[in-house]
Amino acid sequence: MNWKLIVKDKANQPEKGTYTDWKEQIAKECFFQCIYCSINEAQFGGIDHYHIEHYKPKSIERFKALENDICNLFYSCPICNRFKSNDWPNDADDLDIICYPDPSEYNYSELFDVSSDDYKVNGKYVSTRYMTERLYLNRPQLLYERRETVLQQRAENVTKAIEALQEVIDTQELLKESNKGVIELLKTTQKRNNIRPYKLAEIRK
Repeated sequence: MNWKLIVKDKANQPEKGTYTDWKEQIAKECFFQCIYCSINEAQFGGIDHYHIEHYKPKSIERFKALENDICNLFYSCPICNRFKSNDWPNDADDLDIICYPDPSEYNYSELFDVSSDDYKVNGKYVSTRYMTERLYLNRPQLLYERRETVLQQRAENVTKAIEALQEVIDTQELLKESNKGVIELLKTTQKRNNIRPYKLAEIRK
């Protein structure tokens, strides 16, 4: 899983508009991926298919004032967003109670283990075990995504090894050309997975 700590700062609160106007900013803050399952927006067709996540649900009366608070706004895939909905069992002040750890305070990579055998995530704490079940973080699509990530890393390692080998075998031109084609293919595949399909402004012209 490719979770990252989400840095939130009140100083980045937009001066105009409401949360629906700030989707590009929120997407960038969250590295263009779901804060819960870490799947990139590209896998869902881009920003238009991702949701702004009110970490503390705006439908709960005591959190209504946070509806347009940039520090309460995150980015999630439609599946995790739907599973979480307005669920809020406890405030996130203890990892060993049922709650949703604040992604701006915790790096989720440190709260979960990922099996190298079946690519399933296992929460290290009561809170993250609850999240795993509630958000269905071991759904089949995510297992394939994690496996693909591991394979991509291996492909990168192979690419580096081939490049190093090319520097040594500089007299075998045919092998060089063959390896060059393989490297170019691997690099193109790796880059494709990091390309955003489009920006929100581009499809709303």
